[in-house]
Amino acid sequence: MYPIKLVLFDLDDTLLHFADYWENSVKDAFRNHFFTSEMNSNDLFDVFSNVEQFLVKKLDSKQISFDEYRTKRFLYSMDQMGKTTDVETAINFEMFYQSISKKHMKPNVMINKIIKDLSNYYQIGVLTNGSKGWQNDKLEAIGLDGIIPKEYVFISEVIGYEKPSPEIYHHVLSMTSLPPEQVLVVGDSWTNDVAAPIQEGLKAIWLNKKNYQVPQEPRPLAVITEIEELRAILLSHIDDSPLD
Repeated sequence: MYPIKLVLFDLDDTLLHFADYWENSVKDAFRNHFFTSEMNSNDLFDVFSNVEQFLVKKLDSKQISFDEYRTKRFLYSMDQMGKTTDVETAINFEMFYQSISKKHMKPNVMINKIIKDLSNYYQIGVLTNGSKGWQNDKLEAIGLDGIIPKEYVFISEVIGYEKPSPEIYHHVLSMTSLPPEQVLVVGDSWTNDVAAPIQEGLKAIWLNKKNYQVPQEPRPLAVITEIEELRAILLSHIDDSPLD
């Protein structure tokens, strides 16, 4: 049995929780964007949230891409509000929303502490779907850009494949020159962060914050509800000295 050398964290809803910044960021963007500033931000947020949930299912099942997801959630919402707009405005809103979101994202002291502690014994990285600039901005906003080495930040836009495509995990193995048994993925998505990496020979721990029923197969290394639980799993039985 190979020891784990690299621990890869999902970013969205694992290291950075969507609910911590989503509502405030979206409403702030609606109140200040040129196209929506005169609309009721509360009403618009309710519509936007429903559209978001609908499109996330399509995104997870790979019926749409991330770019389509980001433009369609604005276009569909405006359509339901009786407003006619276009893709250019949708893209402009998305960029505006992202710039505003950064100020609503805050470091999580507990998460950052466990990541720092783990980095004394493991290589720590991120494996995330999304655009390079936006995902790097998130890491900076939550204070992890200085803890996680850039060479271990793997972003789907840069790689050219999205989780759960096998190619994205193969890319990680190629770039790190590690056998799959030495790589552990930690994330909130059963499909992206557990089932798919295990299929490619990697290890996985499921962050099951919402206490969903655990599928019988495949079997992850562990199922946790909080990142802090990794301390007992990954740090309690380490015999080796910390990494230099």
